[in-house]
Amino acid sequence: MNHKCGICGFSAEKNAELFLYKMLLQLQHRGQLSSGITTFHPNDPMRLRTHKDLGLVNTVFRAEHNGKFLSIMKNHSSGKGIGHVRYATSGADDKTYAQPFERPHGRKNKWFSFCFNGNIANYSDLKTELENDNYHLVRDTDTEIIMHLLSKSIKESGSLFEAFNGATERLDGAFNIAFLNAEGSLAATRDPFGFRPLCYAFNGENIAFASESIALSSIGFSDILDLKPGEMILSNNGHTEVESYTKSPKSAFCFFEWVYFAHPASVIEGVLVYKARHGLGIELASLETQKIDKDCIVVPVPDSSRPVGEGFAEKLDLPCIEGLIRNRYLGRTFIESNDRAQKVKDKFTVVRQVIEGKKIFLVDDSIVRGTTMKNLIVYIKKVGKPKEIHVRVSCPPIMWPCFYGIDMSSRSELIAAKYGIEDNAVENIRIEIGADSLIYQTQKGLIRGIGMPKDSLCLACLNGEYPTKMGEKLKLFCGSGRACTDK
Repeated sequence: MNHKCGICGFSAEKNAELFLYKMLLQLQHRGQLSSGITTFHPNDPMRLRTHKDLGLVNTVFRAEHNGKFLSIMKNHSSGKGIGHVRYATSGADDKTYAQPFERPHGRKNKWFSFCFNGNIANYSDLKTELENDNYHLVRDTDTEIIMHLLSKSIKESGSLFEAFNGATERLDGAFNIAFLNAEGSLAATRDPFGFRPLCYAFNGENIAFASESIALSSIGFSDILDLKPGEMILSNNGHTEVESYTKSPKSAFCFFEWVYFAHPASVIEGVLVYKARHGLGIELASLETQKIDKDCIVVPVPDSSRPVGEGFAEKLDLPCIEGLIRNRYLGRTFIESNDRAQKVKDKFTVVRQVIEGKKIFLVDDSIVRGTTMKNLIVYIKKVGKPKEIHVRVSCPPIMWPCFYGIDMSSRSELIAAKYGIEDNAVENIRIEIGADSLIYQTQKGLIRGIGMPKDSLCLACLNGEYPTKMGEKLKLFCGSGRACTDK
């Protein structure tokens, strides 16, 4: 399961390009397909310059070659810019889909570059409307839809606050946007529900924003604030303001940010991600039914499940062992087999010496399709030779697809939806994945572990209650279990 993208922006007297690069490195976990930056150059005919390509951040910016890296930095030497890392939930894996998207224009206020994090649920409807209005869409991506809506709204509006209000009132879904135009206006907006995190901070005259606080703290910013749902931060001509650009009906923070996506050192809505995951482990341990003896050990599935495993082990007074080691050097460029079992072997190394003959509690953050867990269990049994494998999951069963930026848009893909709410549903999943026992987190335990009010979270993939109208509409096509997606 993967997320779609991370964004950042920076404004200072100089070195924006270097700080953007550093922030993107800290956001790499949010997207590994492509990365890029756009910088502002007021004294150059090309007032906006964009550098982007497929690959990890260090690959795109040629960090392995000092001369080429310095050349890119010199070419983009600037005081302002925006950056992006991408994971594709839509569109092709080619360079033209990499962000930021730049839209050149003869008028400086209409020449802009932007990037976004999220997913537009009513993409198909908006695409049809634009095509009927004689627009030619080059790419199959919601980013292009946003570009056309923004350009049209900028033409009709008196301010960027009005422009973003006009453009985004048509959008249904998750959309955090970083924006830079040829006048030097730098902006970031968070959608009215705040599905995805977005934060900002000031350091003297310097301003930075990013999808996660780790990107800001890593470059020396403190007193980091969350941009509220429906808010916009706008910096121009030495003046910065934070205001609501659209109404927020309610917050619907994606709980998966704390469970899986976000960096453990990030703080989202005042909650340290590491602390939330540790708390989820404690909550999960309170459900334990197995007899605890000297042969029991806890083995987290790296990396996001490690804090969960630590909390789980702490509650039950068990050792937390690295029985699985993740290969962190594969990236996206290694040659993948089509065989899922082989992918598991490529990704993990089983440490037989510490799990052989043990009764292991295999702790994972979630089970989506079930195929990875099934193959992992087969692999551990074959190589590690444990006595038993008891799977513990920090997230409740995922029953419904996500239309807001997680790549699980078909209910037929979800193993929990396959068995529904039958009394023996969990037992059937246990049998299918080959575990000796299986316990999921409860929804109440999830909410307690994260430490956020239930009404502030989006739990749609757990309970089918979507915060937006298009989410509820798309849900109707999912009842039969067949594929349902907006594009």
